[in-house]
Amino acid sequence: MHSAEALENKANRVLRIGQLAKALNTTAKTLRFYEQIGLLPAATRTAGGYRVYDEAAIRRVRLVLALRRINLSIEEVRALLESDESSPLRLRLVSLLQERLRQVELDLGVLQGQRDDLAARLDNLLATPRVRPADCVCEALSGACTCGRYVDHRGP
Repeated sequence: MHSAEALENKANRVLRIGQLAKALNTTAKTLRFYEQIGLLPAATRTAGGYRVYDEAAIRRVRLVLALRRINLSIEEVRALLESDESSPLRLRLVSLLQERLRQVELDLGVLQGQRDDLAARLDNLLATPRVRPADCVCEALSGACTCGRYVDHRGP
């Protein structure tokens, strides 16, 4: 049985931490960590001290895991979950994802510029005349030989 189906079949019951972790493809250690840092509220405990999760807790765990799986940081998840309740979660998430998308697009522009620069330097280095000493890397760094290791004997 698929883990999501297992959760649906147990929807009216409580799940122990190990059962929930397995059903959601995570670890009990992760759930305990998220509880420790406040992303998840303290779990209900059985008489034997086991953490158990009811439907509401399972929904919260699913939400936190889903937010982390789209690469939101712990602080971003915390901010989303602790934000002003007058603003719906969907709108807060839309705003956050729009900002993240803008940042990724800026980062891509910078990376494309770096890639283009490196490609040009490599092309220059590969085009270095064979008469230059093997240790001369000036073509990759500045375009003209400035290291003094190459003397052009062809004359002016």
